[in-house]
Amino acid sequence: MIEGRCPKCGYCYVGWALKFPRNQVCSNCGAALEIYLDGERISEGYSPFTAEKHTVNLPKSPSPTTDADKSGKTGDKYTRS
Repeated sequence: MIEGRCPKCGYCYVGWALKFPRNQVCSNCGAALEIYLDGERISEGYSPFTAEKHTVNLPKSPSPTTDADKSGKTGDKYTRS
């Protein structure tokens, strides 16, 4: 039988639902559970509070330009007569 134990508060969970990451979080304190199968530790559960932080390095974009900058004209869009 699959068993999950919380390393922080010691709460214990039992059942097949521990196979899925959404059920591998302690409902008392939010820590990732330690997952055991037949008394042998097989993995550490997933918790959004202990998940690794991922970042994406975006390329630098040029400064935004307006239509007036592109055409070389300045002033109003319409000329007055």
